[in-house]
Amino acid sequence: MSSDRLAPRLHSDWVGIWFGLCVALLAAYQQFKLPPVLPEMLDLYGYGAGMAGGFMSIFAVIGLVLSFQFGRLMSHQATAAWLIGACGLVGLGAIPILTFPENGWAILVGRAFEGTAMAILAIAGPTLMTRNAAPKHIPFAAALAATWVPLGGLIATSIARLVEYLMPGDQIWSSVWWAGLVFAVLMAGWTMVLARQNDGNRIALPATKGGAPDLSKADRQALMMLSACFGLWALQNLSVLSWLPEYLVADRGLSMAVSKELYGVTVIAIAGSNLLAAAILRAGFPIARLLTVVLIGQGTVLVIGPYAGTDISGVAILLAYGFFAGITPTCIFGLPGRLLGPDRTGPAAFGLMMTGRNLGLLTGPILVGWVAGSSLGWSAGWWTAAAATGCAVIAALAIQRQVRRADAIAQDMI
Repeated sequence: MSSDRLAPRLHSDWVGIWFGLCVALLAAYQQFKLPPVLPEMLDLYGYGAGMAGGFMSIFAVIGLVLSFQFGRLMSHQATAAWLIGACGLVGLGAIPILTFPENGWAILVGRAFEGTAMAILAIAGPTLMTRNAAPKHIPFAAALAATWVPLGGLIATSIARLVEYLMPGDQIWSSVWWAGLVFAVLMAGWTMVLARQNDGNRIALPATKGGAPDLSKADRQALMMLSACFGLWALQNLSVLSWLPEYLVADRGLSMAVSKELYGVTVIAIAGSNLLAAAILRAGFPIARLLTVVLIGQGTVLVIGPYAGTDISGVAILLAYGFFAGITPTCIFGLPGRLLGPDRTGPAAFGLMMTGRNLGLLTGPILVGWVAGSSLGWSAGWWTAAAATGCAVIAALAIQRQVRRADAIAQDMI
């Protein structure tokens, strides 16, 4: 590991931390506003399973190509310009989707713009949260960074359910896109306000304003293993979050309303578990070991899940999955600080991590959707996700060794 560590922040900048959370939530909302309304859109417009999976996986294609390069550029350029540009891309993406919803290719183009926006926001948000936190608050910042995906999905689900309640019988899918436009405008305005305060240092990512130095070869090797674990877990998790509402409707025969509610229950369990993980880590449980344990738990749930019914046993399976899945990203977002040191986790590090996540996102929804739509059925789809989780367990075991090595190096430096 490189030894050039910056002086740690003495006090947390809570405005910067909460701003980073909102940036990340806007990123997650762009991606996960689709699953709650996908059953309705499939019913209205008849997209094929492959095309529908592409609506999610296009985010991965964009992120896989651009995330690492975006992370390097954002380390040396004005943060406000990147964030405002991302908000503009949200608006561009909404135009073809709201104008030509019956055309699957138009949806795909719009989602590509939104995916580019997410690639920017998904790097900036977690980086701002962890970079604005003092060492004692790093576990809490990592937990907040982990909540962005479930909370983004929960916000979209809540908006869809509210519109469905207020306007029963009307099309509700477009409401989540209009709400996303409002959120993007508000975020652009907040960014401009913070950019004018204190020379913009609160939202600064560049190395010249407190960012992390460039990564060494050893740093990149450690992060590549973490990125691989992140990607394998994302393959599983994003497949579950993408297809769960459709699975509950198509395979279990539940109504769209009930599927949204159960999806919301799962997301709430994940978000609550995100924060619970911070308490577990602050109590001293080894972070890499905890990651391994919860990955094993998720794989087990996915194997036995198809045997659960639509009664309390099914709800219990969803809650168990949410518990294990919520702890996982808190560990993943906390591990760069353990591997590199808490003051060296800049946008380049998170850009490399997001590359792994995007690879999982690219393959997961399409692969699981294809298996589930084949003669093998939904059970085989979930077992495919479980197999990916098993591979993530192997990566987590390797990360445990890397953390021990990093701790030994840090001890030698004292």
